[in-house]
Amino acid sequence: MTSAPWWEQFFDEDYLRVWANVPARGDEEAAALWRILGLSAGSRVLDAGCGYGRVSLPLAHLGARVLGVDQSAPMLADAERRRGDLDPRQLRYLRHDLRTRLGESGFDVALSLFSSLGYGDESDDLAILGTLAAAVKPGGKVAVDTNHRDILAALLARGVSPAQRLSDGTLLVEEPRFDPVAGRVETTWFWSGPHGSGQKSASLRAYTITELVRLLERVGLRLEAALHPGTGAPFTPTGPWLGGRVLLVAVS
Repeated sequence: MTSAPWWEQFFDEDYLRVWANVPARGDEEAAALWRILGLSAGSRVLDAGCGYGRVSLPLAHLGARVLGVDQSAPMLADAERRRGDLDPRQLRYLRHDLRTRLGESGFDVALSLFSSLGYGDESDDLAILGTLAAAVKPGGKVAVDTNHRDILAALLARGVSPAQRLSDGTLLVEEPRFDPVAGRVETTWFWSGPHGSGQKSASLRAYTITELVRLLERVGLRLEAALHPGTGAPFTPTGPWLGGRVLLVAVS
């Protein structure tokens, strides 16, 4: 019997208990995307891989009409809890596997944030990007915010095991291992705190920016810009972390 993909079990109640205490900065990220992507009141936004609504909710509060899509029932249940009394016409959530096309289109912008690609193989990511490309209107934008192979290789070459103390006192430690041939990071998180301890493992494909652009082109999108998330400045691979995360903006 073939085991289920890791991501089908990863984003559960344990994930929410631990990662909901990680500083998310969703309001700041939403405000930056609003400015960088030229959004305005009434803009239709697809948040693909929305999780618990970290960015969907503040975008809706800013005035966008948002559809948040995720495959995780626990994450969507928490997203619904967080929405409060916000009108469903302003913010909707849908449980859906993004490797298959959505039943609606005409979005101004489709978002893939927080390194939501690379969970499976390349064909999975092409299918997801194809879903986003089909969901936006002609001239609409697809924005992908992600880590990339250069920054991960620079980080892991230093033998760094990231650790942080969360706001509730939980200690969260990551032990990543990079396979340069497969281009994948095999990583395990360990945590211990007032709500218990545990561990979770994941496997992520680390694409170069060049590879990500080629994937976007293969689904019929054209790269408009490679930017620094948050500032919107042109991406430059400078400093010890080779520029950090990247925001790729492509046009249909």
